[in-house]
Amino acid sequence: MKRRDFLKNSLLTAGILGLGNQVFHGQQTLALGDEPKKSAVKPIPTFGDNRADYLTAYIYDSPKSTAWIRWKNAALTCYRAEALQKYPYFYPLNSLKSGLSLTSETGQPWPHHRSVFFGADKVNGRNYWQNNPDKERIVSKKLGLGEVTAKSAELLNECEWTPTGSEPIIADKRRFLLTILDEETYTLDCYFELTALTEVKIKPSNHGLFGVRTTEDIAVVGGGTLVNSEGQERQEKTHGKPAKWMASYGKRYGRDDGLIEGLAILAPPFEREPFKQGFWFTRDYGNFSPMPLNFMKSDIVLPEGDVLKLAYRIVAFTGEVKKDFLNNQWEKFAEASKGKRS
Repeated sequence: MKRRDFLKNSLLTAGILGLGNQVFHGQQTLALGDEPKKSAVKPIPTFGDNRADYLTAYIYDSPKSTAWIRWKNAALTCYRAEALQKYPYFYPLNSLKSGLSLTSETGQPWPHHRSVFFGADKVNGRNYWQNNPDKERIVSKKLGLGEVTAKSAELLNECEWTPTGSEPIIADKRRFLLTILDEETYTLDCYFELTALTEVKIKPSNHGLFGVRTTEDIAVVGGGTLVNSEGQERQEKTHGKPAKWMASYGKRYGRDDGLIEGLAILAPPFEREPFKQGFWFTRDYGNFSPMPLNFMKSDIVLPEGDVLKLAYRIVAFTGEVKKDFLNNQWEKFAEASKGKRS
């Protein structure tokens, strides 16, 4: 199938976008999970609705804008997919207990890190990771809601990796599922399906792919703890090491009650090189990622039509790391993501 035909089919199969009630009721076109189901409650707010004591989700203005998820009428996260950005990303990613964000946007020393983000450098000689959005971008083409219930929300996003003045090289389909587990914990499952529209070469780099930039108070530099599933701590002992998960947590700034909050990324097993090695990129200032690009010995080559599937789970929690809990979450996500990762 030619690139132009592929894009036409993938981006138009859902039909005409309806903007009534300020949302796009998206159909599941991503082949990354089950078909959305009709909600038992009314989790999509319209103008004049009273506050809701459960989870609500909506896309405001247009299906190329932003998706908000709120819990008990307080902002929980926002998926930002505006037209002129370098790439889409989540910010904030708030905790349930304090309501403070666990992630940072445009923080020093590397302000191109955007909270929860996905991209890569050295892709066919281009940088889809930082700066220069006038040269190459991961462009959001369609953003929609899947199933939304009183405790969960599904976001669907279709993107194109596009060099300026040229045709897209990658069709990027994303599915995110946020689920409230209890009053102190929630998960955010992140699925990515990348289809090469031409031969794609990704060279070794310390820029990519999926990762988070935490706030300073839960990072090592701010007094927090960075620890992996093997009990190793800090950048010195976790960087380049294999692990099932990585977590960062600490006492929140501006509070006198000693509240501890944190987040973890869980990386299930992959079959495809170089992802199957399970290496992690970590920094004490708050950036960590299940990212193999910095450690691989050769390029990743995706022939035209090749599909790369990646899946990760973020856990936002209260208190110190509970190893048994995160191991259990890892096992559950490894099972849930079968068939949805390469």
